[in-house]
Amino acid sequence: MVWAAQRAQQGRSGVRNIVVVDDPQLLDAARQLLPGWVNNAPVMIVHCTDLQKAADVGGEHSIDLSTRLDAGAAAAHLALMAQVLGLGTCTITSWTETIVKTLLGLPDHIRPDVTTAVGWVPKTPPKPAKGFKTSLHYNRYGTDFVKVEH
Repeated sequence: MVWAAQRAQQGRSGVRNIVVVDDPQLLDAARQLLPGWVNNAPVMIVHCTDLQKAADVGGEHSIDLSTRLDAGAAAAHLALMAQVLGLGTCTITSWTETIVKTLLGLPDHIRPDVTTAVGWVPKTPPKPAKGFKTSLHYNRYGTDFVKVEH
């Protein structure tokens, strides 16, 4: 999965850092300290950005936009590879940067961007969440996207 994440789009080389956590004590601490980490996943993967390198090679735009897009792409690649391997992922969205940095010993110039839980899919997985909807537009906002037959 990390192999796949490393191959996702990246605006500049050397900016992305990935921390793989499987230490049971760190995972227990995460369950205590990170409000969104309410699972029994045996692995946590954290996509991080080296802010100093990002500034050096891409400037402020790289820090504020490109690196977050790149981290999201890496998380998506990781999640797709997990499915291929029969594993499940959950992007954890409720956490504090300072706590994640402290928990993982990240230096000041390394920013955590995406935190992902990785584990085994239950034999009887829960039903998918309902209510999530994406609006599709065609050529211009407000024009419904309709499947075109060729």
